[in-house]
Order: sequence, then structure tokens, then C-alpha cells
Amino acid sequence: MTLSVRAMRHLALSFALASLLLACGGKKQPVKPNPPPPPGDGETMKKDPDAGKGTTEKEPPMAKKEEPPPAPKGPDTGGYKLIAPSSLTYKPLDPKGEGGPELAVASGDPQKGGAFFLKQPAGFKAPVHTHTSDYHAIVVSGAPKHWLPGQEKQAKALAPGSYWFQPGGQPHGDECTGKDPCVLYIVMPGAFDFTPTPDAKPGKPGKYTLIARKDVKFKPLDPKQPKGIKVGVVSGDMKTGPVAFIVELPPGANAGLHSHTSEYHALVLDGAPAHWLPHETGEGEAVAAGTYWYQPGGYDHGDRCTGTAPCHAFIMMPGGFDFKPGKGMEKKEENMEKKEEKMEKKPAPKK
Repeated sequence: MTLSVRAMRHLALSFALASLLLACGGKKQPVKPNPPPPPGDGETMKKDPDAGKGTTEKEPPMAKKEEPPPAPKGPDTGGYKLIAPSSLTYKPLDPKGEGGPELAVASGDPQKGGAFFLKQPAGFKAPVHTHTSDYHAIVVSGAPKHWLPGQEKQAKALAPGSYWFQPGGQPHGDECTGKDPCVLYIVMPGAFDFTPTPDAKPGKPGKYTLIARKDVKFKPLDPKQPKGIKVGVVSGDMKTGPVAFIVELPPGANAGLHSHTSEYHALVLDGAPAHWLPHETGEGEAVAAGTYWYQPGGYDHGDRCTGTAPCHAFIMMPGGFDFKPGKGMEKKEENMEKKEEKMEKKPAPKK
């Protein structure tokens, strides 16, 4: 049998196709697409471990903002303050009245009450007037006069350290005699106001009190120590309060750290006393006459009298007076008592 040329070509093509299928395992292989060109200028692409997870690029974590360290807290002093006379700022009591009285705030608010310094120009005379609030006053400098209606002619100039208690609503008059301004230290629990009462008539003094400095009578704070700290009460009751008194510390006296239940306002009259708090280095520095301090109740503090002269300070205390030894003072007092007992038991030396 003779095959045509066309048949022979078809047979050869079929044989070649069968050989190819046998070489590939009899299965048709998928054709792989050409890979995409590398990015950039022929650089090799790095494999991204997060590829295919729905993110294109992992953002770096945000840097944590550093906050400044908190400011160190100072010691708790309960609002204690000490003001030298040179630090006082005086302002006109009446902004419209030039050359009249001036007021300096030591603590508190004239609209609510506190401790103030009132400066009257030489020759100033206030008309008879009243204040709503009671107040305690002590002369810091100058020669002022203070009187009730009907007593003006008998009123005398008062020396520094003289004191008066003026009940609220009671008419009174004031005058600054001499050539120097008069400075008064005033503790007023209520607002500082002024109501002229020119037609006021003489009346009963009631609780009104006026004591010249030379008439203040001092007694030992501790009867067992007649040469120790003394007090001269000018108003009120030491046990119950409120009370105003002048305290006298002999030269070299040191009360050590202690506290009082009641707060108090203090004004240095003379001498060179030192007042300090537990956190302060040493035992305080001497302060000048006219220095003011506010001591909150329940907080330890110390007092001593430097120099060779006694130290006097005016104290106004809303509550009763007590004395609580501070940290370390109890042990010191106990050691002193033991020492005194030993001295008493020690036999007298033989003659």
C-alpha cells in the first residue's frame, strides 16, 4: 500500500505531538506570566513580610511624649507668713483723698477681715465714726490719740505698744498728734468700713478697753519659772479666748519647737526675737520691730530672744492659749527633769 505525501506529513505531526505529551506526564502545564520588572533603576525588590495582609506599608510607632517631672512640693506650713515692715505696701484708704490715711494688708482682705497696718499722716484727725466690726489695735509708731464721745479732752497721746479694743458699732475718734506719722497695727475679724457719726452722744464704754504701754502688767507664763517668759493680758481670756496679750521673752530665752491649738497674729514691738519653722536651717534669724507673722494652729514653730534686751511681741489669738511641745521637745524636757532630780538627790559636799 502506497501512502500519499500528505498522509505521511499528518502521521509525522501526530507522532511528534504524542511524544511531547508523554514527556510532560500526560498533563497540560499552565503557562506562567512574565514577572513584573524590578522597581527603580534596576534595584532588587526586598520581600515585605506583611505583603498580602491588606497593608501596603507598616508605620513606625509614635514616639512617647516626655512630660516634665512634677515640681517638688514644699513643706506644709498651713499658710504661715512672715512680713518685714520694709515689705509692706501702703495704699490710700480713700483713693480720692490725697494725703489721707493709708492701709497695708498683712493678711486677709479689707472686705472680709484680717490683719492690717494703718498709717495716719501727722496732724490727721478723723471725725467721730463707727466700724461694723470689732477690732484690736496697737500702736507701732507715732503718738496717736483714741477716745469715745465726751472723752476727747482727757485723751492722751499713746506710746508704741499701747493697745485698745474697739467694739463694732461704737462711736469713737482718732487723731495723730506730733510731727511724725502714726502707724497702727489692727486685727479686724470683719470688713473694714467707715461710717461718720458726728452727732454721737457719750455712752457706756461696754467692752471698750484702752491700756497705755506703761500700764501693762506682766505675769510669769509658768508660775514655777518667775524669771522665764511673761505675758501681759490686755483683752479677753487666756483659757477660752479670744485673747490679746503682750509676751515678754528674757534675753537668751528659747521656747524651742512647739505648737498651739489656736492660730494667732503676732507683731514684734521691740527687741530682736527669732521665729522659725522645723524645716528651716538653724533656729531662725532676728527680726526687726514692726515685723508681722501669722502662725496657723497645730503647726510646730520655735521662738527665742536674741541680743541682750528683752523681746516683746503683741499676740492676738482667736482661741484659748495652750502650749504643746514639738517633736523632740518631750525627750528634752524629760532629760531636764531627770537631771534636776539627780541634782536634788546628790548629797551636799562636805565642808
